[in-house]
Amino acid sequence: MPVHKERLPALTVFLGSCLLFGVQPMLGRTLLPSFGGSAAVWTVSLAAFQTLLLLGYFYAHVLVARPPATQRRLHTVFLGAAVVWAALFAALRPMLSGRFGDGASPSLEVLFCVVAFAGLPYVLLSANSTLVQAWMAAKTAAETGDNGKPARQVYRLYAVSNLGSLCGLIAYPVLLEPFVSLTVQWYGFAAGVLIYTLLLAGLARTTIHCATGSSQGTDSLAVSRNALDYGLPSALTRPCLWFVLPALSCFLLNAVTTHLTTDVVPVPLIWVLLLTAFLLSYIVGFSIIGEKGLIVWAGMTVLALCGVSAAGFLPGLSGFVPDLALGLATVFLGGTFLHGWLYRIRPGTSHLTRFYLGLASGGALGGVLSSLVAPVCFDRVLEYPLALAAIAGVCAWLVYTWQHPELKSLNTVLLVLCAIVFVAVFGQTARGDKAVIRRARCFYGTLTVKERRAKVPTAEGVTLFSHQLHHGSTLHGVQVINTALKRQPSTYYGWFSGGGLALREHDKYQTGAPMRVGLVGLGIGTLACYGRTNDLYRFYEINPQVVAIATDTNLFTYLSDSAAKVEVVLGDARKRLEAERAAGEARYDVLVVDAYSGDAVPLHLATFEAVRLYSERLAEGGTLAVHISNWHIDLQPLCKAMAQKFGMKITGVKSAQQDLAVEAHWVLMTRSNKELDLGTSRTVDWSHVRDITLPTDECGSLISLVRFRWGTRGHRMDLIFEEMKAFGPPSGRGRFSDYP
Repeated sequence: MPVHKERLPALTVFLGSCLLFGVQPMLGRTLLPSFGGSAAVWTVSLAAFQTLLLLGYFYAHVLVARPPATQRRLHTVFLGAAVVWAALFAALRPMLSGRFGDGASPSLEVLFCVVAFAGLPYVLLSANSTLVQAWMAAKTAAETGDNGKPARQVYRLYAVSNLGSLCGLIAYPVLLEPFVSLTVQWYGFAAGVLIYTLLLAGLARTTIHCATGSSQGTDSLAVSRNALDYGLPSALTRPCLWFVLPALSCFLLNAVTTHLTTDVVPVPLIWVLLLTAFLLSYIVGFSIIGEKGLIVWAGMTVLALCGVSAAGFLPGLSGFVPDLALGLATVFLGGTFLHGWLYRIRPGTSHLTRFYLGLASGGALGGVLSSLVAPVCFDRVLEYPLALAAIAGVCAWLVYTWQHPELKSLNTVLLVLCAIVFVAVFGQTARGDKAVIRRARCFYGTLTVKERRAKVPTAEGVTLFSHQLHHGSTLHGVQVINTALKRQPSTYYGWFSGGGLALREHDKYQTGAPMRVGLVGLGIGTLACYGRTNDLYRFYEINPQVVAIATDTNLFTYLSDSAAKVEVVLGDARKRLEAERAAGEARYDVLVVDAYSGDAVPLHLATFEAVRLYSERLAEGGTLAVHISNWHIDLQPLCKAMAQKFGMKITGVKSAQQDLAVEAHWVLMTRSNKELDLGTSRTVDWSHVRDITLPTDECGSLISLVRFRWGTRGHRMDLIFEEMKAFGPPSGRGRFSDYP
């Protein structure tokens, strides 16, 4: 029976790959709370996993050179140790929770955690596909006496491997994360590794006994012969491409992921969607479709790159849905093109493990360059245009080198399109944004400070200058830097928005008594402008770059101008609040949670345990104010679940745009029955908001709250001061004259 039709090898490869890619999001879910829910946890983890994958392929390459009996014995012993490793971590994980994430180098801490928590099982599972293919190739060679084309059919098991990876990746957020606790997940992973060990031991016994020797044969001419069979010029079949092509595909995946989660919108589901497209590109590429249609995939990749380039110049093509669609198309088509090329130049089975070792080495290098090196070298996401240009260059090289007389016109068109992509990509990069006066980038994302100006048609004809802080694509604050308006609240924090309401409607504010205010999320410290003498305003901020910008009086002065005592606490807010609770510090009259509005909602700040902490840190009659202005995640059900769980009165406030304030959506929760003066703001009818179960640290997710919208999020925010030219003289309730 042909090897690719045998069920046991395919089942073993499928299960091993399913576990391999199932543990990735599971470990990410475990680590995210310790590192503030930063999106960088995912990209850094990807680099770590790609490096461990390289170790797994190297292990397989070394192991198959051993005698058959030694291979089976060593691998079985190591897998047994991996089962113990996984079970031990499942038992110790609750004790390790919260012990990481406070260091000066969070990227290195994430790398350490990935290796320490799942290193051995991941390395051995990484060797899964390579070992099984090598053993099956040896068996086929022993049975047929042929180490050529029949044995090369085992490469199709790599498509089965990627299918298993895809199933493991999709099953986690859909079937496991929302319904199964982390403890059960980790014990289940250990059980899965045990089952996989038993399957592989049985497979090794049957295949290795049938093989007369090592799977590494003597077919030293396999590369050149196979390449000539498929009509590729020798320049396009060099073994160095086993390294270069996967390096480029992994670099592309990480660059597009960083671009979409930083410059577009950091919805966590994007990670899964892009990795799904990447795995599909391996499945299609390592098949007859990818092998025979190489020039077609190159053409489709160039068209996708043209679409990405056009979107950069045409505002009508920008927005979350078109950007996501183009990103997915680029990863899938570009990946299929590169992986189809790899499959086409695959060597004979004598070089099988060397081929996969080169593939893993390239993937690890691409991952490290995009996830670890690029954030240090670039103050913006420059790896994205570099990846697009590199893909266009490789397409142009293939088309130029591999000339088809019957496709001469097509080749010319593709070369012209590649040239257009080069010009467009580098044109967008060089164009930049003249309004940017400061950039910063770190583990927690990219920051830009922009200067805007607008002339207000008053009698004096005042020209207003403003500074704006953007975290990726999310606006985090605006301050007028001339005239008396510099001390007025702006953006989401206006007089009748939820943040302002929570403060000015509190009894202590109205009676002039000193207040203690805690604020999760600093931004530019806008709410500090409500502070009065003897008040305490304590901001919690995990990103040191945000602290540096907000406290720079050349950029923003909300903190320095406040009459209150202002403290900025660097670190994860939940950890710091827990430490304050343990130390018995005084509680807050108002606790503002402004960590949900950046679209990537930190789950550990929205679980039952987190809300219980907020409740315990509130003084009697205190108010919990939650900012939920979010373009792609509907947080109203989450807030409703919070209030119901802890018996709090809930008020949803949707404030209108007025003067310096934009539309904002806040939720206020309190145990007081006092009625709030909402002014012109609208309220939420909670009977129309669906009920959900509040997630816990152990179980639950926010995936059911994700909503997809066409267009750009917060379309008025970046232009707020340009639109001020439509304002008339200050007058009426809620305008400039009404601010304190």
